Amino acid sequence: MKKHIFTTLALTGLAAGLSAQTVKSGNITANETWSGEIVMDGAIFVKSGATLTINPGTIVRGQPRTAAVQANVTAGTPGTLIVTQTGRIVANGTASDPIIFTTAAVDNNNDGIPDDADTSGFLDAWTPGDTFYDDDPKNAPLAPLNKAGDANVSLWGGLVITGNAPTNLSNKDGVGYGKGIIEGLTVPGFPASDATYGGVLPHDNSGSLKFVSVRHAGDEIGANNELNGISLGGVGDGTVFENIEVYCNFDDGIEWFGGTVNGKNLAVFFIGDDSFDLDEGYTGSNQFVFAVMPFFNENDGGIYGSKSGDKAGEFDGLNGDDFNTRVKFDVTAFDSTPWPLPNPEFWNTTLIGSTLPASPEFTPTSVASANSGFNFIAGYAGSMYSAFIVNTGTAGGIVVSTDIQGGAGFTVSDNVANGLVNVVSSTFNNTAALSGDAATVIANGDAIAANFGGTANVVNAGNTLTQGDVSFDPTGDANGKLVSSLKSAPIDPRPAFAFSGINDGAQAQGFGLEAVTYRGAFDRAAPTLWTTGWTAMNIAGLLAD
Repeated sequence: MKKHIFTTLALTGLAAGLSAQTVKSGNITANETWSGEIVMDGAIFVKSGATLTINPGTIVRGQPRTAAVQANVTAGTPGTLIVTQTGRIVANGTASDPIIFTTAAVDNNNDGIPDDADTSGFLDAWTPGDTFYDDDPKNAPLAPLNKAGDANVSLWGGLVITGNAPTNLSNKDGVGYGKGIIEGLTVPGFPASDATYGGVLPHDNSGSLKFVSVRHAGDEIGANNELNGISLGGVGDGTVFENIEVYCNFDDGIEWFGGTVNGKNLAVFFIGDDSFDLDEGYTGSNQFVFAVMPFFNENDGGIYGSKSGDKAGEFDGLNGDDFNTRVKFDVTAFDSTPWPLPNPEFWNTTLIGSTLPASPEFTPTSVASANSGFNFIAGYAGSMYSAFIVNTGTAGGIVVSTDIQGGAGFTVSDNVANGLVNVVSSTFNNTAALSGDAATVIANGDAIAANFGGTANVVNAGNTLTQGDVSFDPTGDANGKLVSSLKSAPIDPRPAFAFSGINDGAQAQGFGLEAVTYRGAFDRAAPTLWTTGWTAMNIAGLLAD
């Protein structure tokens, strides 16, 4: 039986030429297509073999939370989309007509601050006739902070996709070895089967996402368990994940919980915790990855999101000491290798850290501290190729944490010593000096660079970006919007011409990867950037075309 509410509300005077909203709640258990403007009321699960198709140009809004988080209680859950192991999503936008996920919070008095008219402590949910706070996301995105100087995050839930690809979890959640309950959902409360991820199908197919922008998400569904912008739990490499943006999220931007899914053209801006987070034996490849970290706190000095940016990447191999292992049947000794051993690859990454230049174009009311770049921890093994990492200041562009988690012989330090952690043919500027395990990671990469047609890493040799000053007023214009007038010149993340060590990156090798030789996420000679037309920062005119 199909168990969901499908209501179309005809209204007038809506932004961007829309004339109606469709309110959705409950489960999707048969194939369905979304178009126009959708308002999600509570958690929506795609399940029972159903495929949810979202057409180009669709705006999907999540209602804000309406009641306090309570253990095992789902009442008041913010609008959230969860694609279960038995469901699929096909959300294929275009560069000129992206699919945008954002909030349904309202601003009826037009003061640039989402309404809480009854002072309940919860933002007002949208009802017909209300004015959306993010009233024109296609043309005038919201700024990172509202006009009161508070963060525009946690204004709805987020996007969650669960699949049947391998993880290295044990049976910690009681749903089977190699499986887990996805972070952020209330279980019990919601059925465990709707929140389970992981399995034995590396080529599992959860659908396709192209030109999708997820903005202002990250509210709690489970107590002290916030949602990421996009959570990928055990998602297989049969899934298409390309041209994806997460903008202004409370916790992490994109998090991979195991799985094998590959990604291309991933852009993350102003995230409260880690721009990218991976755990539990993730083994996919991602190419053309771009992140800009928050350079601001809230105007009252409070942190932005959960940790004011914290790290560009938190790359874990394991989930603490809880991991699956394989057993050798031809010998008597037990093999403590985590299975699968993490082996993600990141190709052509550009990171702009939170440290501003000595004379920034704009100094925010409350400046964020120096946040670190990519952190390798908890039994991580994997490689980063042809990265361009700048402006982490006194924090490291890469950091290796000396954890003790994981199987004997497979801590991250063990993996570094055994050549299983590599940074290859990459460029760093305005980052802390590298030492210890971090220096070894660089040396590991230098030793194999020639195998990929690349040259040695370049560390703090003055290399920079064409326009790497990311500063602007994070509260936006008078209406709280991102507009081009906030900067005299847009951010341009391409390497400057004058520096060496730019066009001698490692050449990508692997199915579906482009065999480019430049360092960073952007080709210096390309007529347009791949972020053009569909990301919030480019739509606003703050990111170069």
